[in-house]
Amino acid sequence: MSSEYEYIVAELLVKEKERLKELQKNPEKNKLEIESLTDRLSTMQSLFENYNMGMNYFRRAKGGRSGLRE
Repeated sequence: MSSEYEYIVAELLVKEKERLKELQKNPEKNKLEIESLTDRLSTMQSLFENYNMGMNYFRRAKGGRSGLRE
């Protein structure tokens, strides 16, 4: 079960990682861009993991809460 947000962020992560690999072929020329992209990837990865942890809690809790409302 995944949301559109999870799909899009995962797709962006793959594209950005591929871009980073390309930039790392010539690290001296692209040093600033590599640093910026590395920071952005780190942030995106953290957002993706935090979202998944939060959503996993709610996805698991959904069945547990349904009995309380009856």
